[in-house]
Parts: sequence; C-alpha cells; structure tokens
Amino acid sequence: MARRRVARPVVTYIVPPPLSSIPAERAQLEYSSRSIAFADDGRRLLRAWGPPDRPWALAVEPGGNRWRVEAWGATPAEARAAARALFSLDHRLDEFYRLVRAEPVLRGTDRRFRGLRLPRDASVYESLLYAIIGQQLSVASASAILRRLMLRAGGHLDAGGIELPLVPTPRRLAALAPDELRALGLSRAKASALRGLAAWASADPPSTRRLRDLRLHAATEMLDALPGVGRWTAENALLRGAGRTDVFVAGDLGVRVALERYAGIRRVRPEEEARAWAARHYPGWGSYATLYLWRKLVTDRTGTAAG
Repeated sequence: MARRRVARPVVTYIVPPPLSSIPAERAQLEYSSRSIAFADDGRRLLRAWGPPDRPWALAVEPGGNRWRVEAWGATPAEARAAARALFSLDHRLDEFYRLVRAEPVLRGTDRRFRGLRLPRDASVYESLLYAIIGQQLSVASASAILRRLMLRAGGHLDAGGIELPLVPTPRRLAALAPDELRALGLSRAKASALRGLAAWASADPPSTRRLRDLRLHAATEMLDALPGVGRWTAENALLRGAGRTDVFVAGDLGVRVALERYAGIRRVRPEEEARAWAARHYPGWGSYATLYLWRKLVTDRTGTAAG
C-alpha cells in the first residue's frame, strides 16, 4: 500500500453562503463518507482531492462566518475552489427550498436539514468506481470491497499525521488482473467493468465541466455506454462526480422506498412514475430531491437528529 507524504499545508478561508452547513457526523454524509476523515471531534473534515493520478489533501473546518481551508499540495485558489465544490456551495439552495415548501412529501425538510448540500466526489472517475462496486450491494458490503481495493492498489495521503484513503489510479486499476479483482470480492461482470473504466479514464474522457453542461439525457447516455455502467450508475456519477442538480436517481432502492412511504408511489410501479413525480415538483433539482428523500428516510428510520 503506497503512502504519500505531502508538503506543509497552505491555509486560506472561504465565506460560505447563508444556507450552508458542514455535516457534524459521518451518517449525515450518507455513502459519501467513504473517503472522508473526521478530526478534532468531527469539526474538521479531510479528504483527498484532485485528479486521480495527482491527488492532494484538503481539510475544511467551520468557524464563525467563514470556514478555514487547508491544502497539502495545492494553491490557495485551488483549495478554495475544492472546498466550494466538495460541499456544493455554489448551488442556489434557496431555490430548491422554495420548491420544498410547496410540495407535501419534502415539506419541512428545509428546516430539519437546513443547509444540507450535495457532498461531492473528487472526480467522475471516482464516482463511477464507487457506483460500479456498489451495484446491487448493501453499503456495508460495497464498503468492505472498496477497502480491500484501496489496500491492494490505492494508498494513503499523509495530511498532517492523518491518513486519507486514495482510490486506485486508472493505471494501477488497469494493472490488476481479472482474477485479482475477483479475489477482492467483485463479480466477474464488475471486474470487467472496472477494467473498462480504467481504460476509459486513461484515454480522453469527457471533462467534468462537459458532463455538467451537457443535456442530462446526453450526459447519461455518454456514461451509460461504458461496459457495466447502467442508468443508475451513470446518474450517481453525474450527481456526485459532476455535481449536477438535475439528476433524480429514480432507480435507487432508497429513493423508491422513500417515495412509497411518503408519496404512495409503490416500488413495483415503473421508474417513469417516480421520474414524473420529480419532474413535476422539482424541475432542475432532482439531485436534491434524491438527497433529501434519502436523508428523511434514514433520519425517520433511525431516529437520529436532523442535519
């Protein structure tokens, strides 16, 4: 397992928009906590950021009306941009909340989870890797396979004495034989899909900006064309990797359970009924409808505190 030491950090600050909050516990990040480390009693969040073959370390800590940002291996401007991207601080959350207040299923979540924003991954490649591993698996099973993969071919960044896990670079992922991937707990189909992902990422993949700016149908089709990447996987990558606000992941089991429980749209009904619900109530904000349905379902089930 590779361990990379990085230079002393640069320190800078950002002023977040009024509707912003840093999650205070791992559960509030849903499955995006897979690559985040918590320090200082959870107030400080650290994560590897940047391109998969040139990662650097990022730390964000709230304090009054501004957040302290540290970066090991990046400039202050890069650090500020990364912190804004990690917590989707440029999304107009007030516009989503206006829709929430007019719709009965999510009404009230603008107060319960005030300031909760989409937690991002560092790249679309990383999001695709996570989503491929997680296909039709529980979060716990997918996390176990991911840990084994990181130990086998990823590594860690040493950020001020805190180790941040790294996903394998496309080159290191491509170097793993199918049998090696199978030994980590991956099915034959997923092992093949990950090797295809490595080849795609090593060639000339579309930029995050392009995947964010294309029409949603075109961006989804572009990723859906990859071996082993279906619509659910493509949509997760566009939501978490590209940071789009308009992706309603209608094929997600948690979303369908939430819609059945709160909106009366049974899970056995076609996905298009769920998509129609999101298009009617949350045009342009399907990603946040996905996130807030997830958060409402998880919070109601566990009785945990609001965000």
